[in-house]
Amino acid sequence: MASLCALIFFTAACQGEAEVPRHAFIGGEIINPTSNSIVLHRNGKIIDTIYLDEKNRFSYRLENVEKGLYLIKHRPESQNLYLVPGDSLLIRVNTVAFDESLHFSGTGNARNNFLAEMFLVDEQNADLLLSFNETEPSDFARKADSIKQKRLQTLQETAKKNGFSKDFIDLSETIIEYESYDLKERYTYLIQKYYKEYYRNLPEDFHAYRANVNFNLETLQCSPTYKRFIDDFLVNYSLQWCADSARDENDCYDLTSTANVIARINKVSELVKLPSLRKYFLSKLGVLGIIMAKNDKNIDDVLDVLQENDYPEIDMEEMEQLAAIQSTYLPGSTVANIPLINTDGDEVLFDDVLKRPTVIFLWSIYNQTHPNYHMLLNELRLKYPEINFIGINLDIEEVSKWKKAVTKYGYNPDKEFQLRKTNVNKKLFQYYLNKTVFLDSSGKIIVGDAFITSRNLENQILEFLNQE
Repeated sequence: MASLCALIFFTAACQGEAEVPRHAFIGGEIINPTSNSIVLHRNGKIIDTIYLDEKNRFSYRLENVEKGLYLIKHRPESQNLYLVPGDSLLIRVNTVAFDESLHFSGTGNARNNFLAEMFLVDEQNADLLLSFNETEPSDFARKADSIKQKRLQTLQETAKKNGFSKDFIDLSETIIEYESYDLKERYTYLIQKYYKEYYRNLPEDFHAYRANVNFNLETLQCSPTYKRFIDDFLVNYSLQWCADSARDENDCYDLTSTANVIARINKVSELVKLPSLRKYFLSKLGVLGIIMAKNDKNIDDVLDVLQENDYPEIDMEEMEQLAAIQSTYLPGSTVANIPLINTDGDEVLFDDVLKRPTVIFLWSIYNQTHPNYHMLLNELRLKYPEINFIGINLDIEEVSKWKKAVTKYGYNPDKEFQLRKTNVNKKLFQYYLNKTVFLDSSGKIIVGDAFITSRNLENQILEFLNQE
């Protein structure tokens, strides 16, 4: 009898275990999508690409789900998810106001709505930085600490109401801590650059939190907050490195200079050991160093330091391709013979459209800022009629989508072209979005490191005209 009871208990237990779900479901709808897919990440690695249907809806079953933080990307937006086995999460969002419209329903919704609200509050708290020159360091530290305490209190209240697990509470507390650290890092940069009187008066314990920083938190590898903190920490490190190196003070604040980028690459190599996180920062800084290089030596120096820091060989091939692209945009190079496609679908050469000094603007239909920047192009055309302003679309082989965007937004079809297919990996051109290149009438590059987002753009245009 005892044996029979034991057998029944054992069988019931096994059946109970089998019924515990090991998967999670995510689905939903994206209004005004900017692409036809969502990419799901975990610990810095891509899990899968989820495609939208004809109604802009999606569904995905994640097998053998690991409890923890995930990231979904619908370019250019992203959002963290916290998933556990058994979750059935529905997402609804409008890309026109992504963060404000994002809403979760279904099993696991409370956790994920809290994460989304945390991100929104973090953006609002950044407004404190707008008055950095009116807030002394000691006052700023008190305000930042007060914000952190309020957020921790909100977490505890929400956790009690919704029965959050200890793991989720611990992770949320850590995110809140790093948000607070990052607020202080951004403040440090601003006063160091713009308000040195405050920087000289930083309390000794202002950066005491740095002693507690962990640059290898596996649970936060896909947290934008955590990565942003490391980014901003590295920037402040590079400023101190530059000052200690007795370099020209103005050079120290050029965050795209080869020397500054290399200093940050070396610091990443020293601090970050998690393979995916390390690769993320080395890649990001390597790309920055290459696309902002002013000459071939700068490019070679960045490639060399990546190799010295054991950058993966397979990724090094892409960096070398990017270096080849950048070489074509260096002053003195010519683009006259680079093939383009016009809005009639015909192939032309740059040389065919270069009637006078030209400024080209590189853009993508997937970057939602392109209508605003095309408006700026129209304003510049009116102010500087002696310059030919043209748009070059980088969505290679997506001719129909590009032509639809040109028509939809009323862009001048005679001033719009798309780069023809090349042997270079298409995705590398994403790093050149919003870049502007100044050419003389022969196609020779005069300025290759300008961006339409730069406040200094018009000064660069005037200098360009004076050289002609």
